[in-house]
Amino acid sequence: MADDLIAVIDLETTGLSPWRHDRVVEVAIILVTTDGKVQTEYDTLVNPTRDMGPSSIHQISAADVFGAPEFSDIAGDVLELLAHANVVAGHNISFDTNFLIKEFERVGVAFPTIPLLCTCRLFGRASLRACCDELKIPFDGIPHRALSDARVTARIVSHLCSEDPRLLEEHRIHKASWPSLPPLKTPRFCREHALQSQSTPPKFIQRISERMHHDVEAEPPNILAYMALIDRILEDRTIDPSEENSLVDAVLNWKLSASQIDAAHAHYLSNLAVAALADGIVTDSERRDLHVVARLLGQDDISLDSALETAAAKIATVHRAQKQTLKETVLAGQSVCFTGQLRSTINGEAITRNVAEALATEMGMIVASTVTKKLDMLVVADPNTQSGKAKKAREYGIRVLSDLVFWRMIGISVD
Repeated sequence: MADDLIAVIDLETTGLSPWRHDRVVEVAIILVTTDGKVQTEYDTLVNPTRDMGPSSIHQISAADVFGAPEFSDIAGDVLELLAHANVVAGHNISFDTNFLIKEFERVGVAFPTIPLLCTCRLFGRASLRACCDELKIPFDGIPHRALSDARVTARIVSHLCSEDPRLLEEHRIHKASWPSLPPLKTPRFCREHALQSQSTPPKFIQRISERMHHDVEAEPPNILAYMALIDRILEDRTIDPSEENSLVDAVLNWKLSASQIDAAHAHYLSNLAVAALADGIVTDSERRDLHVVARLLGQDDISLDSALETAAAKIATVHRAQKQTLKETVLAGQSVCFTGQLRSTINGEAITRNVAEALATEMGMIVASTVTKKLDMLVVADPNTQSGKAKKAREYGIRVLSDLVFWRMIGISVD
């Protein structure tokens, strides 16, 4: 008994069913002796490569796991820890091992069948806190954090083993065929790392801030060019060192101010939010994408939530306006290009360009970003504008409409 080492496991997950594609988002393993001496503590967040599911319990957001390893990165490290133990324990340990079984299946190895010491079963399905109360063990830390729960469970297990040494014999692993999976010694990424990471601006924003010594107004074409560059760079949702250099060079050469950069990033995120909400719902993949872009642009979850709320309000305002469907008009299937800042409002709420594009798409029109000979109509704030797009549209004989006329044509009442 003196030589026994117990591995206490606790996981946090995206949901309750590993068979329905729920994934692990946090792992904690504590190696503890039977007398309660902790030999090793291991914990890390895990990127589930899917949406976080309901996070109200474990309080882990998509932004928290942005820099976390995937399970495949830590699988060998987890096995190395477990292979040192004579007993594997946990509170409702079958829940955790079922998830481990599925996670190891994904990396191509089989998790062995081993005896499990379950404090939940021993106490008759009592909650972890109830077990602590019964044994008068203080519940330190925050519940539903893998490391906190594992620490408390380790104290419970040690207490039970001291009272009844036969528990170990009943649950001791005599022979286990652990998979041959080399440990990668992947750096842990804990909640504290996530908090620090989110409080630190992305690297390219830090570089811009370090070299910026001006706050002048750049010409709008420069801002549009920067937005186009952001759009191109974020196509693959990463910013590599070469792209980072391009962004820094662009900001400095185009003399963009800090306020312009912030506004451009917020506007970019707003455009994505409107696009995601255009069909009335933000899917899991869309929300995951929004979190990634927000992080890359130095926008936090509060900024993202604000963008989604604003987008939802604008779209709801437009939808509340009386309108007829384009099925009853000749505009369904026609192409439209919006240019410049539109001036229409509904109940005082501006119809922004990205909202206009989303609404036109929803109602059956084809939204174009450029003026070509195949374009059916160009929508502008002022039909007399001499913008490049308007001039080209007139040359091609394309209809140039004010946004006020356009909204009336498709049956939307504006202020």
